[in-house]
Amino acid sequence: MIFTSVNFFLFLVSVLVTYYLVPVKYRKLLLLAASAFFYATAGYEYLLLVIALIIFNYYLGLRLEKTNTQAQKKSFLYAGLIINIGVLVFYKYLGFIFYSITEVFGIENYSADSGILKLIIPLGLSYYTFQNLGYILDIYRGSEKAERNLMDFSLFVLFFPKLNVGPIERTKTLLPQIKTDRVFSAENLIEGGKRILWGFFKKMVIADRIAIFVDAVYVNHEFHGGSTMILAILLYTLQVYADFSGYTDIAIGTARLFGYRLMENFNFPLVSKNISDFWRRWHISLSTWVNDYLFNPISLKRRNWGNLGVYYALFISFIVVGIWHGATWNYVLFGVFQSLALIYDMVTRKLRKKVSKKAPSLLYSLFSIALTYIFISFCLILFKTPTPEQALSVLQSIASPPGELSIDRASMILFVTIGGLVLVISDFRTEFKFLQLPQHIDNNWMFQQVSYAVMLIYLLVAGVFDGGQFIYFQF
Repeated sequence: MIFTSVNFFLFLVSVLVTYYLVPVKYRKLLLLAASAFFYATAGYEYLLLVIALIIFNYYLGLRLEKTNTQAQKKSFLYAGLIINIGVLVFYKYLGFIFYSITEVFGIENYSADSGILKLIIPLGLSYYTFQNLGYILDIYRGSEKAERNLMDFSLFVLFFPKLNVGPIERTKTLLPQIKTDRVFSAENLIEGGKRILWGFFKKMVIADRIAIFVDAVYVNHEFHGGSTMILAILLYTLQVYADFSGYTDIAIGTARLFGYRLMENFNFPLVSKNISDFWRRWHISLSTWVNDYLFNPISLKRRNWGNLGVYYALFISFIVVGIWHGATWNYVLFGVFQSLALIYDMVTRKLRKKVSKKAPSLLYSLFSIALTYIFISFCLILFKTPTPEQALSVLQSIASPPGELSIDRASMILFVTIGGLVLVISDFRTEFKFLQLPQHIDNNWMFQQVSYAVMLIYLLVAGVFDGGQFIYFQF
């Protein structure tokens, strides 16, 4: 069920009403059943897979905690890593691995879509795999206790608002909430509803409107002038941000309706001043997961290498970030470019700090933000194209004569420009504290209700109601 579909709306209302009507002691069971049903709508066979992984990781966590010897603990940990990562590799990367091998050795008559390797990736597999890995690693380190209630652990993994596209929740933040009874709160309903509306606005008014233009340009990029391609490349970054953060807003808002608080996944990334800053603000649940479970352990192990150890840890970590997104060489290259940019940030930090002190503060910040946005936009060409050759072809199109912008101006100006400006101003207003309203107006109940009413009306007028699924569903 896609969050923006009528089916999801009916499902959500039905579950929410029933949730607060049944006695408190049955609410977790109802939510678990609803989550299982929600996932089963994407494929009943994959529900069996996630249930099997839940049972495996539940008992593995108990054994890890009870085991006294370090050797046995390592054995259980390795078993957990092999099973969880093995399932992920089988469904998501096996075809890519075989295809790459055949390309290297020149084996003919093979396609990545051939035979048994043409597998449908279970929805949300990358997200709940990383969540399970984090859970068993926390127990192995001794930072968290194993969960003894199977129903609580099952809801921890299956909770439907975050199941498909995250956020990748942590043991210490979500499990304690699950173990505490949720009671009705009007504030949760109001704030959750507002967050959902904001997510719908981002997805249907901004992301799906931009997609109409961007998709048309990318499909026939060889026929478009350089100015049209540059506009499409820059807008695609805004589309991905509105699409993914819109999903996250809906997920966080939906969880809030039931009394749960999911972690924030974005912190105004449009105002990032460098790539390090960008990854502190973008897909936070993934970047912090990689930082805690990959970068820190690797850099600690290679601390005798000095700065080279940190660079090495960054490179490995962001190769994983790239591959996590998908099984193509484009995602590998994406990870390489991000790691190199992060290393550049580290190497030039002192120099840039000196320059920033001499330049006007606002001008330097705006220049840094623009440069970061442009870099990310060009890196995201690798997301939009399936192969490095096609990504290169898009770059070659930029060098073609500028030509006239191939754009439906009325639609672009009225819908995309207004919606995009709302999102951009929202980020910049919060970061730079400009266009701030007097507190007595900003906190005024009537003003807030009118603002959300206007957003809802604009959503109904300008929203794309037959748009596609969320971009990050493919990851």
